[in-house]
Amino acid sequence: MNKETCIMLIELDREFAAITQKEGADGWVKYFAEDGVMVPSKGDVIRGKEAIRKAMSTSFGASGNSLMWEPEYAEVSEDGSLGYTYGRYLRTSLDEAGNTVSGTGRYNSIWKRQIDGSYRIILDIGN
Repeated sequence: MNKETCIMLIELDREFAAITQKEGADGWVKYFAEDGVMVPSKGDVIRGKEAIRKAMSTSFGASGNSLMWEPEYAEVSEDGSLGYTYGRYLRTSLDEAGNTVSGTGRYNSIWKRQIDGSYRIILDIGN
């Protein structure tokens, strides 16, 4: 395992969180591969970048919704072609009465090195 690549992947995951906070669904989808997959805690598996954009636009577009996370660990394959990160997230939203509702959980993202050398998410799982 290459320690520098693991550190880079954690920093990339932190960047992903920061850009998503600023740009919402557009920021979220920037970090996915074209054939990326999301496995949400509820609902159906979401396949492909455009389907992910559509699903997350609904989530991030709702007033009072936010998603923040912090990676705790990363590991990368010996050849550097695949890696994963995991950590904790905090999701907030508004209920029907306008009260803030918070939920926490864990996530795991699998990153694949692309032809241009960048890493993009191929699988994202939240519980």
